[in-house]
Formats: sequence, C-alpha cells, structure tokens
Amino acid sequence: MKANNAMKEKTTLVEEGFLGQRMIVLPKKIINGVQKNPLINTLYFTDIGFFPRANHHSVKRLKGSKEFILIYCCEGEGVIRVDNKNKIIKSNSFYIIAPGEPHEYYAKDNNPWSIYWVHFTGNMAGHFYNKFISEYLDSPVQIALKERRINLFENLIGVMEDGYSTVNLEYVNLSLWQLLNTFLYKHFYVEDRKKFSENNTVESIIGHMKENLNMALKIDDIAAKFNYSSSHLFTLFKQKTGYSPIHYFNYLKIQKACQYLIFTTKSVKEISFALGYNDPLYFSRLFKKIMSSSPLQYRKKYGH
Repeated sequence: MKANNAMKEKTTLVEEGFLGQRMIVLPKKIINGVQKNPLINTLYFTDIGFFPRANHHSVKRLKGSKEFILIYCCEGEGVIRVDNKNKIIKSNSFYIIAPGEPHEYYAKDNNPWSIYWVHFTGNMAGHFYNKFISEYLDSPVQIALKERRINLFENLIGVMEDGYSTVNLEYVNLSLWQLLNTFLYKHFYVEDRKKFSENNTVESIIGHMKENLNMALKIDDIAAKFNYSSSHLFTLFKQKTGYSPIHYFNYLKIQKACQYLIFTTKSVKEISFALGYNDPLYFSRLFKKIMSSSPLQYRKKYGH
C-alpha cells in the first residue's frame, strides 16, 4: 500500500498500530513558537519517531517534503527511491532526503526494517545536508555505535512525549545538533551516558498526567495528590513549563489523540472517551484549536 504525496508516514494499520511505535508531529502553533526562538530556530525538527518491524510500511511523496528527512535503519532492510534510482538501506545505515525531492521509500517484505526518522529544517539544515553529500556522495551510509545512537533518539522522543514546554523544545532541538553529528561526524561520536531527567515535583506531576490521560483531572485533584495548594502548584508548574497544569494536560491528551488517529482505527468518539472527554464535540473543538485541523482532517492527512 502506497501513501499519496500529502501524507507524512503512511502505515498499514492494526488495532493499535506497530508494537512499540512512537511518533511526534509538532502542531503548527508550536512550530511557529520555535521559529521565533533565536536559540533554536536555525535548526529544528518538525516530526520524529520510531517504527519497529514496519511490515508493509511505505511512503510516496510526488512533490517531496518541505523538510529534510533523515532515515536511520537499525534492523531489517528497506528501499529509498530518489531520482528514479533505488537505494538499498540495510541494518545500521542511514540516508538523508532533501526537501522538494520526489521520493518513495518502503520496507522489504521478507525483512521489514525498523527505522528511526526525523524531519528537520531551519537555515542551518542545508549545511548538514551539503556535508552529507560531500562526504558520502548521496548514498546510504553504513555506521557503527548503534546502541549509543538509538539511546539518543529514544531520549529526544521521550522528552517530547513529556510535552511541548519551552524547556523541552530547546533541549530537543539543541540536542538535534548532536544527533546529526553522530551521523555526519561518526568517528568522533562519544556516548552520552546521561538521560535527561530532573527528579522534581513538576516532572512527577507530568508523569502523573501521562499515567492518567483517560481521566478528567482538575487542578485541585493534582494539587491534592502532591500536597500543594492549587495556587502554589499553578505558579510552580507555569514557571517550569510555561503552561498552566490543565493546559499542559490537554496538550498531552491531544498528543495521544494524534497517535490514536494515525495508528489505530478508533473513531473520534472512541478516542474522545478514551482520553476522558465525555463530549466528543468539545474534544473536536479542542483538538482543532491545538492542532489547527479537525481530528478527521488530521487523520486524512497523516493516517488512513
């Protein structure tokens, strides 16, 4: 099954998608904020994810993508077709596709790939791509140190799964330089042994939110759980993340809704109930407010 050129990552769906799948697609409003942040707006990602043993996974973009796409195959095999030429990508190799380049890629049927991938852009993005072309002559590149690189990918995805706070976005996009460096300057890569983690109250609250996405938590519920007054928790959380607790909780819920829409066949009503919204119309309005498209429009564009 091939995807049309409007879709990002088209997959064959099962009830819950690929086991172990992870995917983050930043909302336009969040990207607009990144573009205004001088610390990270010269190189930033728009999409990042992992598809394990992605049998029947294929993508076809007749007009190419707006961003550079780095595909890192950590298991199995796949094919990337660019300029009417097939480029075989095997375990522990990578390739970068330029913006506007018509392309197609898919997993091999007999040995489907597991891939990490990232869409990235910004004024500095072209310099990374030019370095890739000059070093590797537009060919898939075999690389070593698989575990280290995977840990970095997992770290970045994990941080983004905690939400779109300014701190998270800055950390991930600054770390994107390091991630790209592990591919382009592979001989100098040194393992980062530390996982991004701060054992503090706000992080614990975010963890509690992620464990209760099916609940309609209110700020009083969260404050009582962590023995804070509602006003003090509100101030503490907003100072750390830039968002109120409930605003942040809604972002996490909508992020999960995006995954349901892309990877499952659940209806909008089922997704609404699964995320603690008893009114599907309210859920749809909130989704559109955050993602700039309705749930069905989002599914049509990115899912099935």
